[in-house]
Amino acid sequence: MSKDKYIIDIIGTQCIEDEIQDSVTVTTTGDYRVASTGNKFIRYKEYDEENPSVFKNTIIKISDRQVTITRSGEYASQLILECNKRHQCHYHTPVGSLIIGVFTKVMDISLNERGGSIDVAYTLDFDSETVSENTFKINIREN
Repeated sequence: MSKDKYIIDIIGTQCIEDEIQDSVTVTTTGDYRVASTGNKFIRYKEYDEENPSVFKNTIIKISDRQVTITRSGEYASQLILECNKRHQCHYHTPVGSLIIGVFTKVMDISLNERGGSIDVAYTLDFDSETVSENTFKINIREN
């Protein structure tokens, strides 16, 4: 399969104290494949808006019950999402590394060999205190 054969649409929101603080919509191209194990992988690059020569590689691994988002680059992170479970995840920032709690409330995965969608709702907590409620939807289709 050739690289960047798929169009990836990502819509995300972050709510703090019931108010939308941040909303992001991204459309990019990338790679999508279904492994022999049944796991699905989405790969794409996230480019810095101010400096397009700087980017992060993002790999999303999807299994039947879990979505893992791994970003590499200057500030690497890994988010583990599993419905009705809390995971502690590492998040690197310019001021150092943090461990954040991630509790997934909703996960709807509808993917096949040609693409599909992922809908997730989750909370982030720091020191066991909820800091935000978040959602994202990823649609992937052949280019």
